[in-house]
Amino acid sequence: MSAVHPVPKDRAALSNRDWLPHVISKLGPLEWWTFVSSSAEIRREDYPSDFGYALAKQDTWEFPRFCFSLFRPKPEVMSSLFTAVEQYAGGVVWAMHEGCIGAWPAKPTFMAPITTDEERRRFEEVARNPPQADPEFVKGAMIDAPKFSLYLEERLGLKGKPSLDFDPQWLTREGLAASRGQFEDYWEPGDWSVFLALKPKEFAKTSEPTSASDRPLAMGVGMREQNALLEELGADWDSYQRGGMQGPVLSAYPLLSRLGDITEDTFYEPDEVDALLAEYLRAQNKVKDIQAIRALDNLIRIARWAQKLKVGIYFGGQ
Repeated sequence: MSAVHPVPKDRAALSNRDWLPHVISKLGPLEWWTFVSSSAEIRREDYPSDFGYALAKQDTWEFPRFCFSLFRPKPEVMSSLFTAVEQYAGGVVWAMHEGCIGAWPAKPTFMAPITTDEERRRFEEVARNPPQADPEFVKGAMIDAPKFSLYLEERLGLKGKPSLDFDPQWLTREGLAASRGQFEDYWEPGDWSVFLALKPKEFAKTSEPTSASDRPLAMGVGMREQNALLEELGADWDSYQRGGMQGPVLSAYPLLSRLGDITEDTFYEPDEVDALLAEYLRAQNKVKDIQAIRALDNLIRIARWAQKLKVGIYFGGQ
């Protein structure tokens, strides 16, 4: 787990790098955040996982950048933030992606699938010799950061509002359960997209609603959280694979086990939801790992919502 940095609150003492966390924390508590202006500033203790730290080290060109996670904000809050960042017209282009707001000399175009040998050669060359940020551009972006932050504060209606603190106790079983209402959606996406649908397999094929109750959810579960859950419940992946992948990886949790491969879609029909929820609730009494607890908190909310609407669940793989 990353260190939880205090949010800069004294406006009179804010440096250029303090403005973005100061303003964004007015939208909601920052579960974690880091602001870096060079590769030398990237430290393992500032990231919630080894994977996140490795990704940060690979990005050698997007500086300065503010990476962060708001604790369970409403989906409309995140939508407004995306739109506000996209529409900023200043001396620097700021773009939001993969949990970061970063500065760019021009509007970025994100990588499309590699389909030709020439594209593959260019990609391999970039991997061998990753681009570096221009120091003069970084200097200008640091000067622009307070102007951009004040724009966001004005645009998002945050003037006069306080910066909010994050309480680590919210990451306990009890804290997560009390963090939002039972049928209140929030922005915590995972590695599967989540849709509630009366006919989940039909919805997956057409992306068209199959009933008036169908709806997407902004909450989800990540692969690492789901793996932590399966492993704490006793999954032995090596033995399972040596055995030829016969049956569920956890015989006591056959429905819960179905969600295991982020490259695959997973479906639960409406008549399976009660049994799925029962497995989740039974597992909840056994797990102690915080990642597993967080996975179950989201999964239980998803299943209860499906149960209430009398629909199934579609977990869309990558």
